[in-house]
This record gives sequence, C-alpha cells and structure tokens, in this order.
Amino acid sequence: MAEKELSIVTGASRGIGRGIAIKLAKENYDVMIFGRDAAALKNVEKELVELGADTEHFSGDAGDEKFVQKSINKILDKYGKVDLLVNNAGMGILKKFVESNLEDFKKQINVNLYGVYNFTKAVINSMIEKRKGTIINIASLAGKNSFVGGTMYSATKHALLGFSRSLMLEVREYDIRVASICPGSVDTSFGSSGSELRSKGEILKPEDVAEAVVAITHLPIRAMMSEIDLRPTNPKK
Repeated sequence: MAEKELSIVTGASRGIGRGIAIKLAKENYDVMIFGRDAAALKNVEKELVELGADTEHFSGDAGDEKFVQKSINKILDKYGKVDLLVNNAGMGILKKFVESNLEDFKKQINVNLYGVYNFTKAVINSMIEKRKGTIINIASLAGKNSFVGGTMYSATKHALLGFSRSLMLEVREYDIRVASICPGSVDTSFGSSGSELRSKGEILKPEDVAEAVVAITHLPIRAMMSEIDLRPTNPKK
C-alpha cells in the first residue's frame, strides 16, 4: 500500500478550509488543520478521523511566526514531510476607504499575507530537500477585480497573487508546484459580501473550491495549473 501523503490546511475550522480538509481526507491524505477556534477545529478533527485520516489540530494565529514554526517543526519531526500546503486562512473587513482605519488594514495583512509567508517559509526547505511538494494559496477574484469597499481586502489579495506568481518561478526547478485559486463569492460566513445571493443558492460552495484544490493535485508532476479563476456558472439562474 502506497504511503499516504500529508497535507496542511489553514483556516480549517469552518467554511472553505473545512471543505478542503474533508475533501483531502476523502482523497486519502492525512490532514493537519490550523485555525483560531480550537473547539471548531476539534469538531473538524473528529470528521477527519471518521474518514480515516491521521490528523491533528493546531490552534493559534497564522501571523505569529513562532507559533507557526513550532507547529510545523512538530509535524516534520513526526511525519518527516509535508506534501501539500493549502494556505486558506484569510479575513476580510469590507469598508469604503473613508470609513477604514489602519488597524483594520493591519489585521487583514497579518492573516492574508504574514500568515501565508509564515507557513510557506516553514515548509519550503523541507520540500526543496525532497524535491517534492505543492503549495496552494486561496486568493480571490478580489485580487484581480476592484469593487466598492474592497480597498483593504483587495490590496492583500493582489499582493498574495504577486507572492504566489514569483514563488512559483523560484521553486519550480525543485519540482515544487505553486498555485493560486481565485474564487468569487462563496457560501460561507466570511466577510459581508454576497448576502443577497447567498439566500438564493446562486454562489459557489466550499466543496467547489475543494474540488479545484484536488484538480491541481491530480495533475502529473510534469504539469502545473498555476492559477484558477472560479466563478458560478450561471449567477443569474
């Protein structure tokens, strides 16, 4: 029997992160989950165990470099590898710029950028050493398209795409794949956008983003989808 691959999913206590973690467990991955809500993470952990995954939960701040490095070191010491990192943790405070404040902006940068940096930095040397690994960053169409109220949030997602595109070019020589998924509105409690559509079931589901994650991992190692835009097929239906 082939050795199971090990994945890390951040922001896994609910929504897109939970959907990705469950999908990966069904795909025979072991799944390490990160988030702030320890109680919610424990519930997800139980679901993953029922699906046959070896799993552990780590509760803390993705923007805290010491917490992330200590947690990843624990995983590497026990399992010896990280095959897949899904940087999903994110937050959005949607306000018009004149109503914004620097503290709101810093909160989003801490999770949406520093968090991605910390987790990527913690796993990248191990992936390079093994010449194997996939890093998937959950970005947003807000990183490509502007919208009213998105000055702070969109800025972080534009930056995340720049990070992902440059990192992809740096590590592809080690057979490491870096990809970004840019969903539109997803049926979660995230932010304050999409509430009108949410009640009509016309927007994406967390499982749709999870399917995109798996599509990237299913490609032969010689092939890489570096960026996926994910939209509802018919938002007017």
